[in-house]
Amino acid sequence: MTERTLVLVKPDGVQRLLVGRILARYEERGLRIVGLKLVQVDRDLAERHYAVHREKPFFAGLVEFITSAPLVALALEGPDAVAVVRTMNGATRPNQADPGTIRGDLALVTSQNLVHASDSPETAQFELDLWFRPEELVGYTREIDRWVLAPEGA
Repeated sequence: MTERTLVLVKPDGVQRLLVGRILARYEERGLRIVGLKLVQVDRDLAERHYAVHREKPFFAGLVEFITSAPLVALALEGPDAVAVVRTMNGATRPNQADPGTIRGDLALVTSQNLVHASDSPETAQFELDLWFRPEELVGYTREIDRWVLAPEGA
């Protein structure tokens, strides 16, 4: 089933000049970029994004980190995009992330694990609405899709 999901290349990914390498991994897998922007996150957006963690002891640190420098917000589309992206990102704790995943290959510590991805289709919809206006998401087809994706119903 075709889904859309949110990915954030967090401030550490931007500062470490990894945005292009990370985006390339998603594209090479066959996912379609339908939204992309560089954002300097303000406190209000950060707190809304991490609202589910508001009562946890690490909430303040999450907000501080995500507002510390620009990040790249990315909307991806493809079959089972939520699960595919989360698998590609690897475990939240980089020391538990498999080699070949973004975190397994490029991150060392949990507080700077490079990427965020929606954890369910419902969360993806909420997060996409938070980070993108409807007109910022562009649906389109690519010529390569016939080589990457199975025909509908196949």
